[in-house]
Amino acid sequence: MTDLVTLAEAKLHLRVTHDDEDTAIAMMIAAASEAVADVVAEIAPGAIPVRLKLAVLTRVAIMFDKRDSIEAGKGELPMLTPLRRLEV
Repeated sequence: MTDLVTLAEAKLHLRVTHDDEDTAIAMMIAAASEAVADVVAEIAPGAIPVRLKLAVLTRVAIMFDKRDSIEAGKGELPMLTPLRRLEV
């Protein structure tokens, strides 16, 4: 799974200017990207829709701000629901 946002995009969204937490933020990006991929039917490489990027950034922000919680965020779910993968 390829990360759906870059470390630089996430740090800009989080307003983080130092490098001290790069490893933790990178891990959050990977986890959020996987969570988005679990919900979305298909993600075309190189053409990541803005709503998917925003969903990842929203989840990263929630994880960053509430590091003691791993509960899915409420912010990204409405953006992902229309794109969800349905299993029959």
